[in-house]
Amino acid sequence: MAVRERASAAPRLGAIGAFAYDTAWLGLRSLRRFYRVPAWTVGIVLFPLIQLFVFGQLFRGIVRLDEFAGTASYFAYLAPGQLIFAVFFAVTWSSGGLLLDHRMGYLDKLRATPANRYAIIAGELVTLFIQSVVMGAIILAVAVLLGTPIASGPLGAVLILLIAGAFGIAWAGTSIAPALLTKNEQATTVVSFLFLPIAFMSTAFVPAAMMPEWLQTLDAWNPVSHVIEAIRSLMVVGFVWQAVWPALAAIVSLGVVLHGISLWAFGRLTS
Repeated sequence: MAVRERASAAPRLGAIGAFAYDTAWLGLRSLRRFYRVPAWTVGIVLFPLIQLFVFGQLFRGIVRLDEFAGTASYFAYLAPGQLIFAVFFAVTWSSGGLLLDHRMGYLDKLRATPANRYAIIAGELVTLFIQSVVMGAIILAVAVLLGTPIASGPLGAVLILLIAGAFGIAWAGTSIAPALLTKNEQATTVVSFLFLPIAFMSTAFVPAAMMPEWLQTLDAWNPVSHVIEAIRSLMVVGFVWQAVWPALAAIVSLGVVLHGISLWAFGRLTS
C-alpha cells in the first residue's frame, strides 16, 4: 500500500471510506498471495470433489429410502454438503498469511502506517469470501456436470454462492482466533480441523431422520446443517425462504460470536 496515497486520500474518504480503502488494498494483497500458489486451490477443492465422486457412486442407491423422498439422485443430495466442505478447507488455511505477516514483522510495519488496524482482519475476510465463492462455484459446476440441476436457476446459483461466501466469513473465526491466540501455524491447523466433526454431524450425508436421536438433537442446533439445507433447497426445490432465513440467522450469529473473539484476540496481539 502506498502510504502517501493513503494519507492524502483519508481526508476525502472519511472514516468509513478510509476503512474500506485499507480493506480493499490489504484484501487485494492477500488475494494475490493466495493465487500465486495454485496448490492451495487444488488442496481445498480436492477432498470435497473426491467425496462427491466416490460417495455419490458408492451410495447412489440410498435415495430409494423413504427419508430421501423427492431426491432425484444422491449426487443432488450430496453436493450442498461438499460445497460447505470446500468452504471449511478454505477457512482452515485462511489464517496462514496472517501468521506469516506477524512472524515476518509485516504487521508491525502496518501499525506504523495510517492504515486502520482492523482493516487487516477485514482484508483477510474479503479474500476468504472470494475464495469461498470460487471454490463453491467449482463444486457447483461439477455437480451440474454430473447431472444435478439447480431448481432455482441462475439467480439461485448466485444466492448459493453468496451464502457460501457469507458462511466462509462467519466461520473464519474458527481459524483466525486460534491463530491470533497461539501464533503457531501447526496449533492453528489442528484446532481448525477439530471443528470438522461438526460438518460430519450435519445433514451433509444423510437427512436428520436417519440419525440417532441424540444426534438429531445436536443437529437441530447445528449451524452447518441450516446452511446446507438452505443450499439444498435452492438446488433441489427452488426458492424456499423458510429454509434460507434460518441459514442467514445462523451465519449472523456465528459471525458475531466468532469474530467477537477474533477481534479481542487481535486487540491483544497489536496492543
